[in-house]
Amino acid sequence: MLFGTALAEAGQPGEALGYLQRSVELAPSLVRGHIRLGNLLRELSRTGEAVEAYGRALELRPADPFILSNLGNAWLDLSEAGRAIECYRQSLEIHPDAPTTFSNLVFAMQYDSGISREEIAAAHREWGGRFGQALGQVDALPCDGRRSLRVGFLSADFRYHPVGRMASALWQNLDRASVTPIVYDNSASDSSAKCQYHELVAEWHDIAALPDDAVAERIRVDQLDVLIDLSGHTSGNRLAVLAQKPAPVQVTLFAYPNTTGLSSVDWRITDSLADPPGAESLYVEQLLRLPSVAWVYGAPKNSPEPGAMPCLAGEPFTFGCLNNPAKISASAVETWSEILRVCPGSRLLLQTRDDPAHEGLLLVKFERHGIGAGQLVFAVKGPERGYLELHNRIDLMLDPFPYNGGVSTGDCLWMGTPILALEGDSYVSRQGVSLLTSVGLPELIAADREALVAKAADWFESPARLAKLADGLRGRLQRSPLMDHAAYAREFTEALEGLITA
Repeated sequence: MLFGTALAEAGQPGEALGYLQRSVELAPSLVRGHIRLGNLLRELSRTGEAVEAYGRALELRPADPFILSNLGNAWLDLSEAGRAIECYRQSLEIHPDAPTTFSNLVFAMQYDSGISREEIAAAHREWGGRFGQALGQVDALPCDGRRSLRVGFLSADFRYHPVGRMASALWQNLDRASVTPIVYDNSASDSSAKCQYHELVAEWHDIAALPDDAVAERIRVDQLDVLIDLSGHTSGNRLAVLAQKPAPVQVTLFAYPNTTGLSSVDWRITDSLADPPGAESLYVEQLLRLPSVAWVYGAPKNSPEPGAMPCLAGEPFTFGCLNNPAKISASAVETWSEILRVCPGSRLLLQTRDDPAHEGLLLVKFERHGIGAGQLVFAVKGPERGYLELHNRIDLMLDPFPYNGGVSTGDCLWMGTPILALEGDSYVSRQGVSLLTSVGLPELIAADREALVAKAADWFESPARLAKLADGLRGRLQRSPLMDHAAYAREFTEALEGLITA
């Protein structure tokens, strides 16, 4: 087991697998062996097998909170949010002092169509109350308009990633006379994109190896005016740093579709469509609504051109969803099944994990609603160009709910594929409303599930009209506020200046 673990830690998971499998064969009662094998299998996207490994570990050590937490992560990978939530809750009952497990719980709750926005808000507040008490305050620096604002950006995703794409579009358009951008990067990995991003900011600090107290002190020494968090409760977050209030004004933006739960985070940047009046009760932060959009879309590099609708070339009419498979909720499966039933001969293309267990679970879910394998097409997520090319196999995209797509919806429009969205009741389920309204396509927004089915059937029966809508979608996106990066940078800067001088 030790050699297999060493190989895995050295970044050789494929080579490590055989050793760890052999170790549990030789010592089947060794709990650590099953846990490490489960972790490795999950890393290799053999998540169904990882679930089995964690299950064997639990048989040997029942009610172990850490095994339960790992099992929850694996279930969420397999689009089983309900099972993941149950694992996290069981883990927290045994070991309540576990902020990461609680973060995983509040994150997973947003994928479950059976949990209300009020329950989710309360869970975030509980997290903040238990793990996020501010330890100190930092005095604001005087801002008289004669110096640029010192603005920090904190995340583990400053690479070629939705966060990196959005942040780099902003950084390229900031007026350095007004804003000095400073990055705190919590990722140890390197990439060509990250190297390019270095050139867009004034300072870049690698903080992945630093403890929370040291990061907070680094930020205090840098005397920021504003610290922008782009992680929330996602992987690699440094919420414990934000809790220490190392900057006088702290703001959350873009990466996480909900409140941090932290009283030390002052503002959340949003817009009036994603967070309409009345949404304030769902957040610990105050809402700072920008005039146009909450964030901007950065187009992918080297993308293919949009293709013609496949149904016009004789292919079956194809609906699709290319989002994170964890977003395929029970409610979405039920509604999409109804769409397939009322659109005879149609099919649904879903992006899945490279794991037969995932496909099997999805098949069972759709079969419960009368949809067989013949109407489902599974496409394994691969390199970005392949993912973008999948759009050209889809006639009409379906936005997942309650957890909508964000950058993936931008990719969809960029690739000239119309997308149908359901209007929800909170930011996580109103991204489709915000994005489609910003590009002037309210006809692709449905007020409820019945309207969504009706709209899907209507477009299915009118492919020529849908093709006319699809034509020029990329240009429409480019002309929209979502890609007016310069205007967004001005609005962003003015909003921060307003916070500092208020």
